[in-house]
Amino acid sequence: MEGTRRSPDIWLFAITVALLVIGIFMVFDASYARAGQVKYTGGDSYFFVKRQAVFAIMGLIAMFIAQRIRFWKLKPYGAAFLMLTIIGLAAVLAVGRNAGGATRWIGYGSINIQPSEFAKLALVLYLANLLTRPRFDITDFQTGLIPAMIPIGIIAVLVMAEPDMGTTIVTCATGVVLVYISGARRSHMALIMVSAVVLGIILIITEPYRMSRLTSFTDPFASYHGDGYQVCRSLIGLGSGGPLGVGLCEGREKIFYLPAEHTDFILAVLGEEMGLIGTMGLATLFLLFAVRGYHIAKKTKDNFGKLLAVGLTSLISGQALLNMLVVTSTVPATGVPLPFISYGGSSLMLNLMSVGILLGISQYPDGGNDENRPYRRRHRRSRVPRR
Repeated sequence: MEGTRRSPDIWLFAITVALLVIGIFMVFDASYARAGQVKYTGGDSYFFVKRQAVFAIMGLIAMFIAQRIRFWKLKPYGAAFLMLTIIGLAAVLAVGRNAGGATRWIGYGSINIQPSEFAKLALVLYLANLLTRPRFDITDFQTGLIPAMIPIGIIAVLVMAEPDMGTTIVTCATGVVLVYISGARRSHMALIMVSAVVLGIILIITEPYRMSRLTSFTDPFASYHGDGYQVCRSLIGLGSGGPLGVGLCEGREKIFYLPAEHTDFILAVLGEEMGLIGTMGLATLFLLFAVRGYHIAKKTKDNFGKLLAVGLTSLISGQALLNMLVVTSTVPATGVPLPFISYGGSSLMLNLMSVGILLGISQYPDGGNDENRPYRRRHRRSRVPRR
């Protein structure tokens, strides 16, 4: 029996629209100089913003469709969706398109898809279903923890092989969060954390460019003409903006000084032109997004919907946080786009689809049936708030 349908969370919708509008404008602003070059786009100064607008429209359509789907009806498709994304990630390694030293896209001509973006959503959907099955006990190491960690490990290996350490970090962190709040033992979580640190160290010391990024992070200006260049130009842009910025469209760093100016480092362009007030305003919007997303999770009585809301909110807000930390040189550089703001079709569409699912969850806080009640009685260690 379905619960009472309520109005979707208007605040989450409004925040998303605000981020989307800012993003489209910033893609135009940050990409205008590069797009005007014949060697990049044939001289079409509006190339990137036109594509981003098309992605936004497609994403909004996907968001409204996802909003209308009763979220509990997504359960049976989690495993199939995850399998398709794993096949897509394997296809990337076999026949993917290389750009900037990484192979992350598959497609034909100007149409390219980034399977790792789909993998994030698929993993959250799969884990939310797995962890809320009536007879699934996450406190058991062999029959609970290991089956939950296997898909996280598979996705991590395939994404790291591209290589894409930033997406790997966001995806794995979200998966571990879901495992933890589902009631995993603290001793098991400690084992996961130690293993993650050891693997991280191995990945860094065995790959020269990662080791170089780590060493340049401590003093990027000492390696200005090497691996520290991108971070240095980002810091110069943010510092040049001061409290109020140099003015919209008046920034200089985007004019072939700052690499990835319309993608991973678009925040530096915003900071230069809108200053500290602009960057803090954008950070506040992402904070409010996280608050509304977790509020939806808290109010949802259905355990599947609750974990799904936590996972989707963590994916978007966690990626936003990581991007801001990288751009401000708070953590070593790793490539992740700023959700809703950076240029990129797969990322934008999947983020808007995720918002649609969140809005759908907010409409049915009671869920669609009572199948989770036995789970809540048996698993008293679960950290998911109960009714």
